[in-house]
Amino acid sequence: MCVELQRKYGTINSRQMQALYMVKPPQQLPCRGQGPCSMLKRRLHMRVRAAAVLLALGILLLLAVIFWGSREKPRPLPRLLYRPALFNIVKDSRFIGFNNETGTINGEYIIPNIVHFLFFEESRISYVAAVCVLAAFKNQHPQKILFHTDVDQFSGPHWEKLKKTPGLVIEVHKVKMPKEIFGQKINHVWHAGDVTRIRILMEHGGIFLDNDSYLVRSLDCFRKYEMALGLDENNYIGTQVLVAHKDARFLRLWLETYRQYYPDLWYFNAGQKPALEILSYKPELVHSVRTLFGVHDLSQELYRQRNWKEWRNYYAVHLLIRHRHYLDSWWNYYWWPELNETNIHNYPMTFGEMARDVYDPS
Repeated sequence: MCVELQRKYGTINSRQMQALYMVKPPQQLPCRGQGPCSMLKRRLHMRVRAAAVLLALGILLLLAVIFWGSREKPRPLPRLLYRPALFNIVKDSRFIGFNNETGTINGEYIIPNIVHFLFFEESRISYVAAVCVLAAFKNQHPQKILFHTDVDQFSGPHWEKLKKTPGLVIEVHKVKMPKEIFGQKINHVWHAGDVTRIRILMEHGGIFLDNDSYLVRSLDCFRKYEMALGLDENNYIGTQVLVAHKDARFLRLWLETYRQYYPDLWYFNAGQKPALEILSYKPELVHSVRTLFGVHDLSQELYRQRNWKEWRNYYAVHLLIRHRHYLDSWWNYYWWPELNETNIHNYPMTFGEMARDVYDPS
């Protein structure tokens, strides 16, 4: 081979030979600084790192495929046809012919100024629940606030705070958690709460609020209707804020739809089924409020955004506090895993302003 090279290029010495093959004797290889060896090492390291990254991505992709493939497929929503027999239940209602677009002719209030909260298996009042009670008291000025519960007594500093609030009237009403509905076993406590809120309004009428529904402004303008409720972005019912006369037709129909109870579907009977089976055919049964009842997802504005002043334009805001652990950013949740009367003073997000507006820790 050397002879062939000599013939092609002429006689070459050892230095020229090394240049041809781009190889140097081992003793001459510079292994530090900017020499070829260093460049080779860097290239090798880059390839190793790239391979490691690709391997990690492949493992993550494989795990994601396994996880999503093993998940139980969501059950398709049943097709809900018009059922005349359902609506015959309210054919003799006192509200037949009532206009829920305009309300009473003279603007008279027909819904009592009573606010309801429901506490199943909760004896200790949380900070957020106390904030929502105080917001309802400050902004609605109700005749009284009813606490419906299955516990013997409430406790905790926030309960003491509520009891000592001047002018705040709280009545505690004992209620049993329903175990079944129309002979069907109720599987979850939140489904029991969905049924109970309907029955509470059918007995008393008034304003029902979830324990994490923050009342921003008075709902008096909705007390002239048979019933008012919020619709979310999918046109499903937001059960977190309900304003109703005790004889409202929709309440009775809503409860009746539980004769077909779907225990494995979290929000179907509460928000989806009544919208599809009742309001899609008879929207005139209620006064529908879009957006301003705040029953859609506002977690981004509440827990990730500062100085979101638009919250004051709403009538109410559902705080989604039980879902904050996955709706909030990991960084915010790391620094504020729990929001309370102490750290709320330094909490810079929108909910901090809302809480400070109604809860004075002194």
